[in-house]
Amino acid sequence: MKKTTKVSDVPPMNDENLVKFWDGHEPEDFDGWQDGSLKFTRPPKKLIQLRLEPRDIRIIDRESKRSGIDRAQLVRSWVKERIRQIVNA
Repeated sequence: MKKTTKVSDVPPMNDENLVKFWDGHEPEDFDGWQDGSLKFTRPPKKLIQLRLEPRDIRIIDRESKRSGIDRAQLVRSWVKERIRQIVNA
């Protein structure tokens, strides 16, 4: 049985040395390797609904298709762009 050490005991290394190190070691060789404390969260967002004229929707859909961006993402980017203009004015 291997003697286990703590992950925090692994010295800082550059990328090349890290590759060599992990080629010869497994995470299970270290105590506490599974005790990660990182939590990934998204900032909260609110959903809004708006009614647009069919002509406006056609224009948005055409621009969305032309740019390769989802309709909602395109409208969101336009709104954010306008908000930045207002804030920076």
